[in-house]
Amino acid sequence: MDMILFIGLSLVLSVISMPVIIGICKKFGLYDYHDERKIHSGDIPRLGGVGIVFSFVVSILIFLITRDSLNTIDNLPVLIAAGIIFVFAIVDDILNLPALVKLIVQLVAVSIVTFNGYHFTQIFGWHLPNAFAIILTFGWILGVTNAYNLIDGLDGLCGSLSITALTTMGILYQLSGNSESAICFILAAAIFGFLCFNWPPAKIFMGDNGSQFLGFMIATLPLYSTGDIFEYNKFLIMLVLTSFAVFDTIAAIWRRTRDKKPIMAGDKSHLHHKLLIMGYSKKSALYLIVFLQVLLCISVIVSYYLGTNKGMALLLESFAFMVLFFSIIHYTNLKVTKQKQEKEQEENN
Repeated sequence: MDMILFIGLSLVLSVISMPVIIGICKKFGLYDYHDERKIHSGDIPRLGGVGIVFSFVVSILIFLITRDSLNTIDNLPVLIAAGIIFVFAIVDDILNLPALVKLIVQLVAVSIVTFNGYHFTQIFGWHLPNAFAIILTFGWILGVTNAYNLIDGLDGLCGSLSITALTTMGILYQLSGNSESAICFILAAAIFGFLCFNWPPAKIFMGDNGSQFLGFMIATLPLYSTGDIFEYNKFLIMLVLTSFAVFDTIAAIWRRTRDKKPIMAGDKSHLHHKLLIMGYSKKSALYLIVFLQVLLCISVIVSYYLGTNKGMALLLESFAFMVLFFSIIHYTNLKVTKQKQEKEQEENN
């Protein structure tokens, strides 16, 4: 019952804070300005992540302090590292920091977490050597943090992918008897308040401060110790839950490397761009992705009840489905793009 009160507090604070942040952004001109790469029209306030983080931090700190089941000191490395990511991302949203500076800040934040004992411990029952576990976790957090930053290109998308992943993690923590489920649910509530203003057509964007913070939290929250079933398949579970953002980022890295462009350079070939080219509207593209994400979340929860081996089989099938989905979208997009180019050539001739 206490958890529900703090979930409600996080939601209410988020809903109340968004109009205030929109007003501040308009007053000081803090917009996500439209350009040829972006698919939104007009200039939209871009600091919605501030409301998410404010609502979450206030609610979770009070919850941690008033509960004996969660040790506030034990959670400090994650909260401090996430705070570093958030603060520098706000500065980046306003001043547009160099890519190297952003990478250094992320490396510092990831180091705080991994060298304080937060890392994956096993994969399919194989207990990882400590050095390998640190390297794997380091790359995981860094990659997922940037993946959620890159996927944030469509109204409601990053928030929806985040809230579903966090809610699923919260349910798994509840099933495993972990009090850390409260962190997941309280953060999810803060995102829900933001989505009330970010659902298309969006009145506010979360900005890099929001997407990087959420990516960092989604990457680090599963690193707490859990029960045997969750622990056994944890890495695969997280790959499935984050597959939209991770696969889209892998595709972007491959695409930009192939075209000899900087990895951090923007383009119009992300998943949502491809769906729009294929004829989906902004809303229908969002609904398709969210629908599939919900199915992935359901498969993850079902895998827990199936146990270690049968659960692993279901998770591998879900992972294979996502590989197939991205492959189909990729080749369909190539076909549609080629047809449009040929039609344009015929019209010009």
